[in-house]
Amino acid sequence: MDKRPIVVLGNHHHEPPPPTRPKAYSYVRFSTPEQEKGDSLRRQTAAAEAYAQRHGLDLDDLLTFRDLGVSAYLGANEEAGRLGEFLAAVEHGDIKPGSYLLVESLDRLSRKKPRKAVRLLERICEAGITLVTLDDQRVYTEEVLDEDQTALMVALLVAMRAHEESAKKGRRVAQAWENKRTNAKTKPLTSRAPGWLKLREDRSGFDLIPGRAVIVRRIFEQTLEGRGQHAIAESLNREGVPVFGRGKIWHRSYIKKMLEDASVVGTYVPHRADRSSGKKVRIPTQPVNRRPKFARRNTNRRMERLPRRDHARL
Repeated sequence: MDKRPIVVLGNHHHEPPPPTRPKAYSYVRFSTPEQEKGDSLRRQTAAAEAYAQRHGLDLDDLLTFRDLGVSAYLGANEEAGRLGEFLAAVEHGDIKPGSYLLVESLDRLSRKKPRKAVRLLERICEAGITLVTLDDQRVYTEEVLDEDQTALMVALLVAMRAHEESAKKGRRVAQAWENKRTNAKTKPLTSRAPGWLKLREDRSGFDLIPGRAVIVRRIFEQTLEGRGQHAIAESLNREGVPVFGRGKIWHRSYIKKMLEDASVVGTYVPHRADRSSGKKVRIPTQPVNRRPKFARRNTNRRMERLPRRDHARL
């Protein structure tokens, strides 16, 4: 007798799959490290989460785009930051048309010249991305920009305000640094200094760190004796001499930098930043004889007369 179970075929009602929710991505940006210590990151993140929940969006919590401590004034976030990665993902099809980009405000995207900032907004929308500004709940799409002239005007006005704010801040900062450079003969320009110097508590100047000064003198003496930078670094590592700064071992590149540093004869060379070419370039300004020296100037002249190949030989 066949004891196999009897299979009864019936009509099964198949539920249709739930509709796919639109994908959303958040973009967070602030320009200074101080803002990271404050509430900016939490505020921007929470606003994106709340909007996605209210409007039935699938907010990607793995692929997030954050430019923390990155300025949008010259477009660094667009060219080399996470915003640039988002744009590349859209262009390559990794982020699909119909997706949402959630930002706190348009000035998080760009603080470049207004026409360039609006061009960036158009580029995002023309790729099929819906951009939402969370502070005013505005929704930008290609259709909105084409049909709603008010939306385009709002975007332009926001871009104008953001660019002027950043330009004004840039002018104030530049003037402050210019004043510091002018006063550098009587007051340190910055607390940053070579690894063998430390700023006095009253900020009136720098003092040599005795133990490190001995190491620097030794490096200069060995160089004048004919030892190369690789050999000097290896001997310091072999003897377990502590490095200056955060490194773990002595490198030839640091020895080279030390030998070329004008601070060893008490000279400090302030620099200013020039961005006229579109890239940040450090331009040296008038040297200041303000820092403590421990190498005689004739030592430096002897160093300059050494053939360049001798500086780096093994």
